[in-house]
Amino acid sequence: MEYVHGSHAGEQLGPGVQVWIGGRDFRLSELLGEGSFGAVWSATSPGLNCEVAIKEIICRSEVELGRAATEQQLLKFVGRGLVDNPGLKEDSPAAVAAKRFPSLVASEVKALGPDLWQVRLAMTRLAGKPLESLLETANEGTRPTADGSLVETCRCVRSLLDQLVPALEHLGTQALHRDITTRNILVDKTGQNYSFGLVDFGLAVDVVKWKADLLTHDIGGDGHYWPTSSWFVLEYGAHHLESYPALLQEYEADLDVHALGVIALRCLMELWAPEAMVAEAKSKSSPPSWAQTAKLMRLRMAWTNFWDDIARFWQPIFDAFACGGCDALEQLKSLYAQAGVHHMVSADLCAVRAALRELRDVAELNDLRVICDALLLLMRPGKKRDDKPTWRRIRAVLRGERSASRAPSPAVKEVAEEGHPQSRQQFLVGKELPAKTEHGSSQGRNRRDLCDALKTELRGWPSSGVPAASVAASQSTYSPSGSMWSSASVSSHCGSATVGKPISYLHVS
Repeated sequence: MEYVHGSHAGEQLGPGVQVWIGGRDFRLSELLGEGSFGAVWSATSPGLNCEVAIKEIICRSEVELGRAATEQQLLKFVGRGLVDNPGLKEDSPAAVAAKRFPSLVASEVKALGPDLWQVRLAMTRLAGKPLESLLETANEGTRPTADGSLVETCRCVRSLLDQLVPALEHLGTQALHRDITTRNILVDKTGQNYSFGLVDFGLAVDVVKWKADLLTHDIGGDGHYWPTSSWFVLEYGAHHLESYPALLQEYEADLDVHALGVIALRCLMELWAPEAMVAEAKSKSSPPSWAQTAKLMRLRMAWTNFWDDIARFWQPIFDAFACGGCDALEQLKSLYAQAGVHHMVSADLCAVRAALRELRDVAELNDLRVICDALLLLMRPGKKRDDKPTWRRIRAVLRGERSASRAPSPAVKEVAEEGHPQSRQQFLVGKELPAKTEHGSSQGRNRRDLCDALKTELRGWPSSGVPAASVAASQSTYSPSGSMWSSASVSSHCGSATVGKPISYLHVS
């Protein structure tokens, strides 16, 4: 990034204000979003035929400055695909990434004082609004997918995966995004066509450094989209992952993979209107497959159970960050470790995957079969699996070149848990928690008793919907080393600020 001094840096941003960044002239128009990290503005610049977004980041340590530098480098990297390789095919990962991610236009950093820097990043602005707003509209009864039919919903989900998987394959050669959420995915709907993009690289980490320095990185992002391994790290710390190779592999490589899978399944479940099946049955000479319908409803039940559990586990963590500070979070960590929350998350995911397998085997719609195959690779169960997910393999499934394994390997014991409708009930009763003496011995404890105690405890946990403006000064973020805390912030991304609503995600910046 370019370091600057003088009158053109440090001015107050606002509508109509003219700023210089990296030698370019920009005129701001409207505020897109803001948080404790700073703000994002839309702007125009002479000589550019597109609108840009300008992100201002206030860094209060060299670590935060390093994160801003990583974001700048990634914005530059994803935008160079077509420039460096003009002959690329349109569907190549590099070409898709250049369309689905914002790219760097200009950047600069200014030292404001000791351990205080102002970073400004000008980037191309992607069209659309946060996917979260689309889902909120669906939950309020207005279906964005026309009549809420399964065909239209599958078309939307296929578009999401077809567009973002190759883009993330290109990004994955350099970094993990670590904050793929419905608030960071933008969607632009024109007629029956959907265009998706992904913004906010503020939590992204270099993929090589991430694996080499796993213990020194903070855990962050939105817990709704965490895999099992992230819940384990919250409970015990990353230094225990070495004893659990499946969780270690998942935490090292699959954070983005799992997050996109959860989002895709959430879209399928929330955009689809089951009542649309009645209209379909009346309007067609042949009724829809009831086997497919039954398996869809079973998947919906498994999804609802998983999503409700995740929401119940995540909200107290967020409230502890916002209101209770370190002591409250330490109490939750101990409580979650005792109850084995990561086991419950894994059991829920196994039930979801079992339902996906059954639905795939009876699905009549080709798009639905492909989506199920892709989700079986994307959504990780927190257990040993032979089907190691890679973006290239997922992309091949979406193109119809290969499918996910039709039957789990008999050598993996956890397969039985996925395939049995009572798997979660059996899993939660009578199983022992791993003995971790530094977090309190749990041997001999019945898991059902612990689950009941956890639910009772969480019902009494103070929960408050804290708007963004009141949260910024009271944040902490857990370090996987288990031995340090660092300041953090809650922030919104470009175009997703929600004033007066509870914030459901954490950004470490």
